[in-house]
Amino acid sequence: MHFRFMPLEPLSTEEMRRIDENCVGLGISKLQLMENAGKAVAERVRQLCKGSRDSSKSIAIICGLGNNGGDGFVAARHLSRDFAVHVVLVGHEKALKTVESRKNWKILEYLDHSVTLCQGASIFGPESPLKTLEGYNLLVDAILGTGLAGPVREPERTAIHLINRARIKTLSVDVPSGYRTETVVDSDYLVTFHGLKAGTRLEGTTVCDIGIPLEAEMYTGPGDLLLHRRAESHKGENGRVLIIGGGPCSGAPTFAAMAAMRSGVDIVTVASPNAEIIAGFSPNLIVRKVGIDRFTTRDVESLIELIAKHDSVVLGPGLGTDAETIRAASALITASNNLTLDADALQGLARSEYESGRIAVTPHLGEFAALTGAVVPSTLQERIEAVKAFSRDWGVVTLLKGRIDIISDGTKHRLNKTGNAAMTVGGTGDALAGLVGALSTRLDKMQAASAAAYLNGRAGDSAYSRFGYSLLATDVIDCIADVLSGRSK
Repeated sequence: MHFRFMPLEPLSTEEMRRIDENCVGLGISKLQLMENAGKAVAERVRQLCKGSRDSSKSIAIICGLGNNGGDGFVAARHLSRDFAVHVVLVGHEKALKTVESRKNWKILEYLDHSVTLCQGASIFGPESPLKTLEGYNLLVDAILGTGLAGPVREPERTAIHLINRARIKTLSVDVPSGYRTETVVDSDYLVTFHGLKAGTRLEGTTVCDIGIPLEAEMYTGPGDLLLHRRAESHKGENGRVLIIGGGPCSGAPTFAAMAAMRSGVDIVTVASPNAEIIAGFSPNLIVRKVGIDRFTTRDVESLIELIAKHDSVVLGPGLGTDAETIRAASALITASNNLTLDADALQGLARSEYESGRIAVTPHLGEFAALTGAVVPSTLQERIEAVKAFSRDWGVVTLLKGRIDIISDGTKHRLNKTGNAAMTVGGTGDALAGLVGALSTRLDKMQAASAAAYLNGRAGDSAYSRFGYSLLATDVIDCIADVLSGRSK
């Protein structure tokens, strides 16, 4: 089956980084992507210089220290047979930031006949191409890409000023260097890869295919787990999650809470009638006794006070289906601004008022059928459309659990193929809900649900490699840290 899955809008820096890493997960190396990108730049240069009457065509390629510069190095090699190519490295080769860029620079060092290199302090000297730019047929700007954070610094700042002062046609690689800052290359042409980047223009832009497959966008992958925290962060800054559940069952909210803790958040609180039992599972959890043997509407006020102290709420694991408990759940849905709904709490959705986009629901096939009042389609494409329609109509992000998980916000969708048949064991769905809630403290609901599906499934696959069909939900939770640290198989 074939799916059409193209970006509906310009790609953000984070989205493109995710796609690149997912390519690596599919076995496509960053070196291969750089090769394809540099070749695409070279082909565009040839098109632009095709009508030139100058028999000795010369190209200046100004490169930075990151992967944008690496694309420029590759372009220089591809152009070296047809042009006099002069490469300026804005900095020194010892400061090159990636393995891929260093490899392609080393190749250029061997091309001592067809490519001229200039680096370090000499780039602003009298013999530098930067001082004689008007003498070239075209200038290629490969200094700074989408990874730029903060203002442009030296020596890149001076290089950009020299480029903008020169009377020469300029082609930028992926984005104009310094875009979204006060110091930006004023380029005439732009070659961008895979899709237009947010904040760049359409006029004069060529979007090039560099071999990124559909699956790198459609399916979840390691790029969904690019989570960062500040070195100076303090307790609570990296997420406070509240799990509301239990009553008939004490294990379900505990699984959700332990998975949330393993995701890297700082604080997880469990509010449950089963507080004493849950507290005995782990000293890492903060447990609050709410309710006697189940939640009732009398507990809503105290739970709302707890909700206000947390960044994200998971409601439903082990909650039970008592009518008054579902009425209490409906009130809590209305009171929560960042909510993940699972299991029994899903029944309260239809009775609640809430703002679109702030709720993620994680039903299995039976629960989804109950929510929609219809039989779940058997084919994947029909199932995708059903999930999209439900998400759009209800204003939620849906993570439909199955052999292939489907995640949708009503407009776009993602698929997840991680996981295995051993994960039908009880508790793995609760762990997934806990992960969605935890990741919602740092990501939007669509991103959080996608990352959680991938992380939970990868952890399940790692546990399966050790325990086979004997795995337990706690085994899956224990493997979450291995996936996040890159230790899992």
